[in-house]
Amino acid sequence: MKIRARKFDGRCARHKRYNPAVDGLGGIRGACSRCTLLSEIWEASLRLNGLIRSFSPNHDDLKRPVEKAPAADPRQMSLLGE
Repeated sequence: MKIRARKFDGRCARHKRYNPAVDGLGGIRGACSRCTLLSEIWEASLRLNGLIRSFSPNHDDLKRPVEKAPAADPRQMSLLGE
């Protein structure tokens, strides 16, 4: 099951500097509906992350998978010689 492979970069058109992670509900100006939706999306993502961690405590999604560096191609000539 793949859930969190999607990045969401949403901003309010009127309040471009509003960040629900930093400002919270108190940072919403004039009861803006788009800022309120951004705040709800942020809270839902925190709840989803908590549920996933409670389901599988050993799952660490914060670290990116380490890709092994490709081995040197034996057909490639060395500039230094061997």
